[in-house]
Amino acid sequence: MKKLVFILSIFLVSASFSHLQAQFISIDVISGNRPPAPNEISLMRAEEQRHPKIADAMHSIERSMRDLHAAPDDFGGHKAQAESDLRAAYISLRKALYYRLWH
Repeated sequence: MKKLVFILSIFLVSASFSHLQAQFISIDVISGNRPPAPNEISLMRAEEQRHPKIADAMHSIERSMRDLHAAPDDFGGHKAQAESDLRAAYISLRKALYYRLWH
């Protein structure tokens, strides 16, 4: 009986640790250097649902980046700087939103 209790407790502890490990995502995913894995996607969607205002801001920046990129002129070089600034803001928002998943 003691062996059974011991084996079950080992199983529960290992299951707990494997569950904890699945709660993190890579900084490469946050910065856009690699696409998220299926388990990371579900974690990210859950964070977006918890913080809809930040998710909306990220979607607005995505739309702004697409619209700016499609603009026909370079606006004296300011278009490139604006695209760079929008990208930096987007990554900062992603870091803020997914902070708990990252650390």
